[in-house]
Amino acid sequence: MTPQNAGVCAVTGASGYVGSIIVQALRPHIPVVEMVRNPSSASAIQWSLDSREGIQETLQAHNVRTLVHAAWDMRATTLRDMEQTCVQGSAALFEAARRAGVERIVFISTISAFDSCQSAYGKTKLSVEKLLQGASVVLRPGLVFGPRPGGVFGGIRNQVRNSRILPIIGSGHNPQYLLHEQTLGQSVRRAVSGEFDQTRGFPITLAHPKPWPFRDLVRSIAASENRQVTLVPVPWPVLFAGIRTGEALGLKLPFRSDSIVSFVHYNRNPDFAPQRSLGIEPIPYLPSC
Repeated sequence: MTPQNAGVCAVTGASGYVGSIIVQALRPHIPVVEMVRNPSSASAIQWSLDSREGIQETLQAHNVRTLVHAAWDMRATTLRDMEQTCVQGSAALFEAARRAGVERIVFISTISAFDSCQSAYGKTKLSVEKLLQGASVVLRPGLVFGPRPGGVFGGIRNQVRNSRILPIIGSGHNPQYLLHEQTLGQSVRRAVSGEFDQTRGFPITLAHPKPWPFRDLVRSIAASENRQVTLVPVPWPVLFAGIRTGEALGLKLPFRSDSIVSFVHYNRNPDFAPQRSLGIEPIPYLPSC
């Protein structure tokens, strides 16, 4: 499906895992410019959430008419840090886009963003959703996976590959809602083309509606890697405190303490109705994927 009259599309966070999936999905159908911290090609724009000057002129110079905002500061570990970088940086970007004549914004939020969420990640994503005031398309992807996964799923796989003893939070039965890379890419392409414009103001949760208990997911990843792992239950406050201490010491860790909060305080009733109404059929997770 080719986006019609979409002009040039700019993608923030294009060098990240999710951003790169989006760029690959869009590029065969629409001119794309990548907005990244360290440009490495002629099609890339130097930009970060800390940028405050020159964004409007840059977007105008590239004739950007559609913006997909997928960037996030994954180095931030506290609510205050995320508000200062991610929320304020997004607000500046949206204002620059408005002044530059950008006609459509697609914001990549998260399934962890909902009204009673407890994590800093979910809260600040929700804050950015509200900045748009129902004027743009908001997508809330679940845990993204694929043949060469990055992000949280890739982190889990790396832990499986590197250790035979893995701590898990409590019983490990907390549900994980998964989203295949292909479904993500197709959905963003449709959003960019204008197919989802009628949903403005109503976030679209993107994930297969059948949840995977976390411990089963880890075991399935281990099986696909031909690994035997032992899962050791750990109370979540203990795991949270350990990671938080490591963050305070400046250690590079595979997961953030805030991810523990997202894991424990998950959305008990994600709304998949908008996804169904748009005819989105997520590819289910299989251990071989």
